[in-house]
Amino acid sequence: MEKWIEKFNALSMGEKIILPAGVVLLIVGFLPWYSVDLGAFGNYSHNGWQSPGAIWSILAILIGLAMAGVVGLKAFGTATIPDNVGGVTWPKIHLGAGVVALVFLLIKFISDNDYTAFGFYLGIIAAAALAAGGFLMFREESAA
Repeated sequence: MEKWIEKFNALSMGEKIILPAGVVLLIVGFLPWYSVDLGAFGNYSHNGWQSPGAIWSILAILIGLAMAGVVGLKAFGTATIPDNVGGVTWPKIHLGAGVVALVFLLIKFISDNDYTAFGFYLGIIAAAALAAGGFLMFREESAA
């Protein structure tokens, strides 16, 4: 267990944010994002994997999962990950992916913000954390 903690502590601040934010976004995807109280008929809700506009939240969740997966593989895995993909460094990829995930959830919110529930807001916070983590990674790369 101490070995895992040492590896986590060796991550940059941006990576320390991206890893849990991606996992949180995945978990939050199963919480209610839209909820309607129908009185005597009960409560009706949809999570992040269901409509309305499910494509936006599904893509954002998958982006967050991919970002956390790359950081996790680099830190804890035995496989080697290249320093760049097609000449683009990982901090730039994480910055772009985090911003895209946040924009996707904002598009979903703008297109249908009636009856939103707490899961949606937690998803937006997690996506904002992904974008912030990507920005910190990019800034750390630029400073070096």
